Amino acid sequence: MKNISYYNNSVVNGYYDIIFERKKGVQSAWHHIKFNYIKSKITKTNLHLDIGCGPGTFLGILKKKSIGIDVAQNQIKYAKEKYSNKKIKFLTYKNKLPIKSNSIDSISMIELIEHVDNKDLEYLLKECRRVLKKDGKIYLSTPNYLSLWPLLEFFLNIISPVNYKHEHINKFNKKRLKKIMVKSGFQVVELRSFILLSPFLAIFTFNIAKSMILLDNFLTKLFPGFLLFCKLKKS
Repeated sequence: MKNISYYNNSVVNGYYDIIFERKKGVQSAWHHIKFNYIKSKITKTNLHLDIGCGPGTFLGILKKKSIGIDVAQNQIKYAKEKYSNKKIKFLTYKNKLPIKSNSIDSISMIELIEHVDNKDLEYLLKECRRVLKKDGKIYLSTPNYLSLWPLLEFFLNIISPVNYKHEHINKFNKKRLKKIMVKSGFQVVELRSFILLSPFLAIFTFNIAKSMILLDNFLTKLFPGFLLFCKLKKS
């Protein structure tokens, strides 16, 4: 996994962390809701690994013994300066995960797999299996291309400084995601969509937007959410 165009030094240092800390507007609410949703799924873990950690925001709110890994040296530098402590450390990815085999209890990959091609994804999942302990878990999210996500992405490409058109090179829906994960030797424990209306309520108030994830969890039983969430178990 050598050429991931998204995770390079072209993204401003701490860009997504700055958005998260803003606590204002739809984009900030989106990240709060997404991170809190995935955080709620990670219950028991002695050592957690966040692959594609960026500026370290998720591990900063997870508050567990953990390791963050990214290929972007500028983001790792930012993460070390802001979030590194006795429980959390950050490493730069170079060709393989710099982690001992069978040493990790859980892994998160939050909006990562859409940025890698099929060959790199296959290798990455093999590396995940290598470092995970028996019955270890993976928690991942990715855009749901059988939802209104393509329309949202179209508008984001117009207004955002980050152009997703050339970075989201791998597109997933529930069926395709499940097929790939099962083929890679993982048991799919949970697979569902999430996030529908809640972030957009930040137009009115930020706190209301954050609190409406329960409404989204109900609505996404009826309508496809913008993101897919998948919990996997090493089998």
